Amino acid sequence: MKKQLIALSLGLSAALAGTSAFANSGVINFEGRITSATCPIEIINPEDGSIGNQVKMGTIEASRFTAIGQEFKGKSFGLRVTAGAGCGFNPADNVAKVVFNGNADSSGDYFAVTPTSDGAKNVVISLHDNAGPLKPGAESAEYALNDTGSTDMIFNAYYRSTAATVTAGTASADIQFVVAIN
Repeated sequence: MKKQLIALSLGLSAALAGTSAFANSGVINFEGRITSATCPIEIINPEDGSIGNQVKMGTIEASRFTAIGQEFKGKSFGLRVTAGAGCGFNPADNVAKVVFNGNADSSGDYFAVTPTSDGAKNVVISLHDNAGPLKPGAESAEYALNDTGSTDMIFNAYYRSTAATVTAGTASADIQFVVAIN
């Protein structure tokens, strides 16, 4: 058994050595940067400037929804990137895009509300950037970064009906985000 393994490894070594005579060489250049800190992103309320990770959607009567695809009770929110706040980039030369991730509804186009025993039915959350609706996992439009101060990337959230009748109840969702600076 040992003789067979030695013979096999010697044969494999000889085969590999034989093919190296035909190899060409080249160079691969890797570029990047290591930063000392992550870039802080603040979630802001553009109406009053408050900072926090809760967007209060408010309440809306279920009876206002009378058809599929109606959107009501929009709420603005923003993601703030501040130049020089440990971000490790030159904002004058960069733009940012945002990807929102969360549980998608059955269509894959909107964010499902968290199912609870007292939860609303036939309603989802629709997020929009300045170019229109954002699907879960899709990149937002580009936001030019301010090179001397803060950049507020403003978005809007709406309740959207998925049926002609919406059932009253809690309509909340947890949605994660990733800001990519290019």
